[in-house]
Amino acid sequence: MFTPRNSSLRAGQSPFTATSQGNKSAQTRRVASVFTPTKKQKSLQSRSVLQASQLLEETSNFRIEKFGLPLPVLITEALTFADKSTRISVKVDESGWAWLVGGRKLFVWRCKQGQTGRNILCKELTLPPSDLAHSAARVCVIPCSGDSQSASCIAVSPEGVVRYWSNIAYEASSMEISAELKGEECDCVVNLYPFGCLLATTTSSLVMIAAISGQNSISCHPLKATQGMFAGIGRRMSSLIFGGGQGQTIGTPLQAVIAGVHEEDERPFYVLSGTYMNKWVIGDYNMEKFMYQIDADRLFREALARKIWDKDAIQMTQLTTWMLDMHLTRDGIVVLGAGFDTEMEPVVHYALATIATECSGTPSRLEAFRVLQFTKRYQEDNEVDLLGYRFLVPENSQDSVYLYNDYTIIMDNGTGEPSEELPAPGGRLLGAGNCEGTAVFFSAAQGLISITSNLKQNVSILDEATQELVSRSDVTQLATSTAQIEELSMSDDKSARLKAAFLSACSGNLKQAQDIVDELFPKDAVSTGNQTTDIDRLVSGLSCDLIDDYPASDPRWAENVKSDSGSGMSSLIILQQLKDKQRAHEYIINFLKKVNLWDKLRTIKIGSHVMSTRLLLCQHAEQLEAAIILREMHSDYSAVIDPAIRKVLTARGEPMGSGLSPQDLFYREVSHIHDIFEALLEYENDIMCGNFAPSDIITVIASVNPIMEGMLHAAVLYRQTKAVMYETGTELTHTLEFTPWTSTAGSSGVRTLIHKQFMLTLESAVPEARDTETRGQLFQQLLSLADNILDGYTSQLTSLAHKAEFAEYTVQVEEQYKQERHHLISPFLEYEQYEQAGSLAEKYCDFEMLIRICEDTENQERIQRYQQQFADKGFSDFLFAWYMKEGKQGRLLSLPTQQQKQLNSFLQKDEFGYLKWLHDIECKDFQSAHETLLNLGRNEEQYLAKKKTMLSLAKLAALACGDVEEQMKTDIRDIDEEQELVLNQELLPVELLETMNVDAEHMKVLTPVELIQLYICEENTAATEYDFKKAHDLMQFLDTEDPAIDYETVRNSIWCKAILRDKAIWTHTPTGDPVDSVRDTIFFKTVSLAVTDGWDPRSLLPDLQSLLTCEVLAAVATNKQLQFLLAAVYELVNNYT
Repeated sequence: MFTPRNSSLRAGQSPFTATSQGNKSAQTRRVASVFTPTKKQKSLQSRSVLQASQLLEETSNFRIEKFGLPLPVLITEALTFADKSTRISVKVDESGWAWLVGGRKLFVWRCKQGQTGRNILCKELTLPPSDLAHSAARVCVIPCSGDSQSASCIAVSPEGVVRYWSNIAYEASSMEISAELKGEECDCVVNLYPFGCLLATTTSSLVMIAAISGQNSISCHPLKATQGMFAGIGRRMSSLIFGGGQGQTIGTPLQAVIAGVHEEDERPFYVLSGTYMNKWVIGDYNMEKFMYQIDADRLFREALARKIWDKDAIQMTQLTTWMLDMHLTRDGIVVLGAGFDTEMEPVVHYALATIATECSGTPSRLEAFRVLQFTKRYQEDNEVDLLGYRFLVPENSQDSVYLYNDYTIIMDNGTGEPSEELPAPGGRLLGAGNCEGTAVFFSAAQGLISITSNLKQNVSILDEATQELVSRSDVTQLATSTAQIEELSMSDDKSARLKAAFLSACSGNLKQAQDIVDELFPKDAVSTGNQTTDIDRLVSGLSCDLIDDYPASDPRWAENVKSDSGSGMSSLIILQQLKDKQRAHEYIINFLKKVNLWDKLRTIKIGSHVMSTRLLLCQHAEQLEAAIILREMHSDYSAVIDPAIRKVLTARGEPMGSGLSPQDLFYREVSHIHDIFEALLEYENDIMCGNFAPSDIITVIASVNPIMEGMLHAAVLYRQTKAVMYETGTELTHTLEFTPWTSTAGSSGVRTLIHKQFMLTLESAVPEARDTETRGQLFQQLLSLADNILDGYTSQLTSLAHKAEFAEYTVQVEEQYKQERHHLISPFLEYEQYEQAGSLAEKYCDFEMLIRICEDTENQERIQRYQQQFADKGFSDFLFAWYMKEGKQGRLLSLPTQQQKQLNSFLQKDEFGYLKWLHDIECKDFQSAHETLLNLGRNEEQYLAKKKTMLSLAKLAALACGDVEEQMKTDIRDIDEEQELVLNQELLPVELLETMNVDAEHMKVLTPVELIQLYICEENTAATEYDFKKAHDLMQFLDTEDPAIDYETVRNSIWCKAILRDKAIWTHTPTGDPVDSVRDTIFFKTVSLAVTDGWDPRSLLPDLQSLLTCEVLAAVATNKQLQFLLAAVYELVNNYT
């Protein structure tokens, strides 16, 4: 049930609970420095609970899976970065809280979420100084009465220094006192609410620690047995008769301390010390009474000797036994013991001895004795390990017992089958406990895991009343008379006949139910595929009718609706009516399985959407869960729920019946329970439009948020925990989209409404929240709302994965999801709520947000943790790409050594070459740097200066390799050619560049053809034979195999342009020697210069006829003088030797 709340905003304090006892270590180690207190960190909001259950391992007997909320970031960071020598221990409490101790740091968090679905802060506290290692067993966290989100805490150092926090939300509020242990060592601290905490030393001394009412202080009071003349005479007589000890066992080793059940004005507790179990009672005003002492070891020896060896313990003086641990169960105190016969085979047997504690007087015998199907071979050098086992007895299944130590979990189901021994996940357990009736363990690798039994009886809904699935009282509510069932079974209405089959089964007549079903659904009428059948329609209708059923025994309803003999709701209380429907719906599922209809369910169309019929039944069960939560919260938030209900009924046009309240009408129709969301939003808008103060608006919004959170959390939690039960066949899974009702789109869809509530809170409440406490609570609520929205998207996308027919639609949904994720997480960053933003970004893999959080908080250690955590999802590549996009390439080059391999893989992409060569140089990989630089230089087309630099660096990297291979020599020759091209471009005349409007410092890279054209173009007015010679020399860089380049055309254009430079000379009649008349032309000078430089005259010039037919000379090619003079020059060149 929910803790009552005021309508005003509550304090956003961190809630954590107490524990009873912890594992006792064999020795105490010194504290490692990694947990030495540093500057206080910001408290961390724990992540949302909406996380899919993760099955870790399953056998025929047991199921091991993740438990509860995801670990807060502070916890994962503490585990990740803890030094190997640091002793870390964890306690898990049955109320849903846990705490971790490492060094002098204490982290307290909620491992199981409350009914409102609100996430809780993880608090970090500092433990008292000590030369010995702290332990979670020496910490006790006490929830504040009436407030599930605040707690006090008591922590004790091994030397007995007690530190007390009246509220863990305020670390500075602590005070200290000494327990005066006089050299003894504190072993554990146990919660004895409401009287305080009990401190027990390793030598069984007891000290009561109690908070002083109205003050931030505590007192310590050693416990001692009453010392009067006649005090304890009855106890001493009992001990004389039954063989008990003579008082406290101070000075003997302590095995365990556990608290009993609080009764009226006193509370018992039990101490297992040495071979004795002692019972104490603590009462008001810290008045303690030592009740009795039992020789538990004697009782255990006698039972073990009889059970294993069928002998009397008196005859087995060689029998060695030990008391190891104890727990409180509904049958009494259960003691774990071990023993072996030293004269026979050295096999240690483990057993559980139950001692009834409810009886008056001192127990004189064991209530029960059970030998576990687990043994170990005894060796003297491993005795510490053999005696280091502790055990858990989960309340949900007290036949199952779990023994454990730091490295092993042994599971015994009480069936006589051999126990299962499993290694601790990740190699080591840090703690354990019972939570919600389930055995829970804490592994450094997996966090919290639960272990539950798979040995469920496969019973029908007709089986005996002692079986689990249906109680006889429930069957009575659902059953009806034989005549009424017969009437329904003869109806022409198929839905009535299916209802008759269900009621027949509930009445105990499974054969009749099966006959009705067989007649209703002949085997040859059952179809395959994903088509909707009569079975789907009728089963869906039966389920919907049930969750919308009215209470038949309520006379107010009888006056307003037609009587229906099939109604299973007999309670007059709304909450109980909903729970009756919940149980009845479970019976429907069981009924469908028993009459072989469950496997025949296919699909059903709801509106325009087709979904699996099984998932529709799951949806009905989820809506029942949401309705129950809403009803449980109703009294706390009636100021907003009542007007919202009236709005819903008005929108439905629901007439008010005689004597029926709006609540009666609203809670009956469970299938439309989500109508309350839109009505709550309308109510908020009414308040905002009214004449209300900002504080009143904040109060209303902060009241609506937990209502929505609680309903959605209950629904999603049911869906996740029951996922296996409602799982559909593969052929349906691969063809259907699944959008949970908690994530429907559209103007009135739940996803849309929750998003509106998120924005309303963000825009209307957060800016008006002036104090840190109120704003913190609002952001915590925003975190849960955002979590619900994103969780719905992930469920939808999971159902769409690998469906080719939905490929385009999947891309749209995924893009919408990414945009929504960004919009929902960004506000947390804007308001510097980094831990909430981090919890969402981690869960939904928003890598950009995770990086921004780490950048804003300058937390590089967290970045490295994410690289490990999301290694299989490409986080490192995303991080490197983000650095590149944000212009932070320098960060990449300063990465730690262990990340260089990942960076090198990332930089293999061509677009990152300009960074890769720097990384190669840093890694002394000069050959890779050379290859990268050479490739960059060859492909650079934008900037000549950059190309020149890349080529030069490529040559330097090649030379730095030392022994130059043949391939590298070839590369160096290529570089030389490329550099020669660069040089020719750099030698372009400055006047030409100015004429062409080219910036010499930022020139693009020109091709050899472009360079040739520039050297011989008309704009190069100052061109000489040297320019034309350069143009001709550049011909060697032309790729003759390139079809886009005509080698002869380029060569002809060079000589044609040279002729046209002196057109007048070439076209006029010479007055003397023809050759002498053209000696001063560019053409002749270029030929002479080329021949002088070693060019072969015969290969220097193109064919004369080819030259004359060139288009460039078309205007003068027919000139006789030109032809004559060219022929003379060609003759001279050809005769040159």
